[in-house]
Amino acid sequence: MASPASWTPALPPWVHLFAWLGGQWAFRSQRRAARLLHGFACTEEQSQLELRLAARACTDERRRARYLRHALDETRHAHAFSEHARELAHAAGAAGFARPSAGCEQLYERLGELRFLAFVHLGEQRGRAEFETYARLLRSRGADTTAQLFEGLIADERQHEAYTARLLAELGGAHGARRAVRWVRRWQAWREFRRRGRKLAGAMYAGTMLLVYVALAPFALTLRSFGKTERGFSREL
Repeated sequence: MASPASWTPALPPWVHLFAWLGGQWAFRSQRRAARLLHGFACTEEQSQLELRLAARACTDERRRARYLRHALDETRHAHAFSEHARELAHAAGAAGFARPSAGCEQLYERLGELRFLAFVHLGEQRGRAEFETYARLLRSRGADTTAQLFEGLIADERQHEAYTARLLAELGGAHGARRAVRWVRRWQAWREFRRRGRKLAGAMYAGTMLLVYVALAPFALTLRSFGKTERGFSREL
């Protein structure tokens, strides 16, 4: 069996860069920071749902226990992000957020256990890198309370990253683990492309319809002026 360190995929360099750029924008405002943290709370909520379903479907007792422990960690993370988001929103004079909620895609059944583990591993790897970047950025800004929030979760992210790497190596070997990770990366890229495509199509449709309405407005006014009719009772002469 391959050791996790012998096959673990390298983190793409753009992850830290995008996290730094996003943090520069989000943490300039308490309102934006609150929205970001609430988004993390919803992501953690969805993650715990997926892991609970994985534990229910998994036939191996040891892996089932790991998925359940991971789900409990994600529930705790969702609560921590939600509470901090509420505090930041109130401090900014804004209304709080509703309880974080999310849907479930049943990824364990859709992808199979090996690819599901690859999906979780990549998510934990990316989350750990983002949290480390946010913590450093917040410390440099003097936002120690929010920095401590991220720093307190980094250890969990590393643990989740490590156990999923071990299970991937156990189930698929080094070759199978790498292949599963490559497949999940392509799948995620395609999903992101489709998601952005739908958003772009919606924006283009809205913009096109606005231009049509503006272009037709003079014609509509002209037709309305020619089509005026008398109102009230009519009488024959």
